[in-house]
Amino acid sequence: MEKHTEDDTVCQLGIIMSDRRTPNHLEFHFQIKDEVDLPVGSYVEVPVGTRVIIGRVYLIQASNAYYNDPNFVRDHLERSLKISARLPVRIGRWRMARVHIVGVLENDKRLPPEISPEPGDYIYSARTSLLSKFLGLTSNGLYIGKMRGPTPINIVTDIEKLVKYHLAVLGSTGSGKSYTNGVIIEELLEHDIPVIIIDPHGEYNSIRRTNQEELHRMEFFGVNPQGYPTKVYTPPRERNTKTNELSIRLKDLDVEALSEITTMSETQMDLLYLALQKLKQLEDYDIQKLVDTIKTTAEEWKFNSRTTLSVIRRIFLIEELNILGKGIDIQELVKPGVLCIIDLSEDIDERVRQILAAIVMKQIFLARKRNLVPPCFVIIEEAHRFAPQALDCYSKKMLRRLAREGRKFGLGICVTSQRLVGLDKDVLSQCGSKIVLRIDSKTDLDYVRPFLNLGSNEDIDRLPFLPQGVATISGVCVRSPIVAQIRVRKSMHGGEGTRIQI
Repeated sequence: MEKHTEDDTVCQLGIIMSDRRTPNHLEFHFQIKDEVDLPVGSYVEVPVGTRVIIGRVYLIQASNAYYNDPNFVRDHLERSLKISARLPVRIGRWRMARVHIVGVLENDKRLPPEISPEPGDYIYSARTSLLSKFLGLTSNGLYIGKMRGPTPINIVTDIEKLVKYHLAVLGSTGSGKSYTNGVIIEELLEHDIPVIIIDPHGEYNSIRRTNQEELHRMEFFGVNPQGYPTKVYTPPRERNTKTNELSIRLKDLDVEALSEITTMSETQMDLLYLALQKLKQLEDYDIQKLVDTIKTTAEEWKFNSRTTLSVIRRIFLIEELNILGKGIDIQELVKPGVLCIIDLSEDIDERVRQILAAIVMKQIFLARKRNLVPPCFVIIEEAHRFAPQALDCYSKKMLRRLAREGRKFGLGICVTSQRLVGLDKDVLSQCGSKIVLRIDSKTDLDYVRPFLNLGSNEDIDRLPFLPQGVATISGVCVRSPIVAQIRVRKSMHGGEGTRIQI
């Protein structure tokens, strides 16, 4: 495993100014030195005796005294005169950075914002070692990327925090979500953590191959090309010699799953429930056994003959879906250091796709609950399809269960989506960490705003302008938001789609 080393250099950035309101224990502003390049989102430090104030830049503003009077400027425009040729405009130029104080460090102990810097104090770029401690980063965790700004720190997050408390990777199409997921998968596999991905597009099979297309970027991030072991599961009709069979036993389908996939009414569900109760002690059963039990149950409980025939007809239709088989061997599916891809890219009914994903999630959850498999991480691509906000479905019920209870049993989840307004709020609220890439839609921004854990409205307002592969990381995995360049993939990325040649 690569070692990611960093120096601990510090750079003087400017000097604190004062007005009627600041500096105070929550905020201050400072004039930036002319030669300093300081982006928004950078972390700065202010030494105050034995303590160090840590702040995060949220706004940068440029000013020039010679351009304050609009009439003066208009006069020069009308006369086609160059102001800089007549007046020393550089003398009147200055830049100001506004900073939120996010905490205080004293002898490596993190304290809340409780002291104020003084006007005239010098501002420095936050030292790497100090910032790593403050943000809760580690030397042996998941290497996600590099922080943007004067402190180009490696972002290496604690595995326990990222996995156990769940993760959401959010962004518009083409922002880099799948690429980011690939980076996270690589890091987890290198730490022997099993990863299972629900993949509706079949774009993660390439992770087994080394990345030979981005070698020029690897030196900067300090990584080397590498492929990773994978197992691919596909439904029976799509299975070939290179994939494993993704099938389910009839017994794996409870009354809710069966009724949803066959669109049963409440009365039909009642009959099915009573029949399944009689079969619950059996290790397994087939369609004919279930149909025979439905008939005897209907006679016993005096169900209408039309109801009985309708239920039986729907049960026989399950065979036509071609998803029944020997079932899933969860202990073979969840293997340390192996990526298991549940490939649902086949052209199948959306309800069938949801049920297959739900059964996989349910089986993994039950296996972890019984300690039959090691702690693992489940990634749900296109999560809005499996946990839609506006629709109650079986897969949403299972995903909610994993989100609420998974952390107790060492089962972490990652939900990924570009259609944020369609993603269930309950699932999203359970994700303790967020990696947010570019979000173009105002509707999506307004929808996810309460869940983002970002430091200011300015952070959210900048999301539509983030370039591909740049993200804001916030939540449990870091103690304060970070603007990051996601590191280069070691394995081949397969999520770009088909290129259009003109």
